[in-house]
Amino acid sequence: MKKLLFILSLIAFAGTATAQHMVVETAGGNEVFTLDNLKQITFNGTTVNIEQTDGTKSSAEMGNISRIYFDDMSSIADINPNGENLVEYLSPEEIAINSEAGSTVAVYNLTGMQLLIRRIDAQGEAISIAGLPQGIYIVKANERTTKIIKR
Repeated sequence: MKKLLFILSLIAFAGTATAQHMVVETAGGNEVFTLDNLKQITFNGTTVNIEQTDGTKSSAEMGNISRIYFDDMSSIADINPNGENLVEYLSPEEIAINSEAGSTVAVYNLTGMQLLIRRIDAQGEAISIAGLPQGIYIVKANERTTKIIKR
């Protein structure tokens, strides 16, 4: 269960361009990792292993981790004061982007790799996601970010 919560935590915050650090909170204190220096995160049974690009390695027992979060970041929640969602699903293969004309829309996978970038000419313009495999993706347009699920 803790492994699932850890993975969901990473999924919920992956792909945000403004994130600076990942913090692993345990009873023994916090361990802070600079995102630019993260090489890989692996699981070995009940242990989380974190390797950094500078060769530093760290591990923590899943049972000892109380929280994992990212600081200095904007939320991926689609928060808009006028209540309009950034993305509308038109079909399993197409989404509409509710952002002003001339906006640049980018789609990222959960590792932060940009998979698609496109400038839209009109609010509500459709974008094909047919080439993407099933999964969870982050969509960014201007200052707004949300997640989509392709089934």
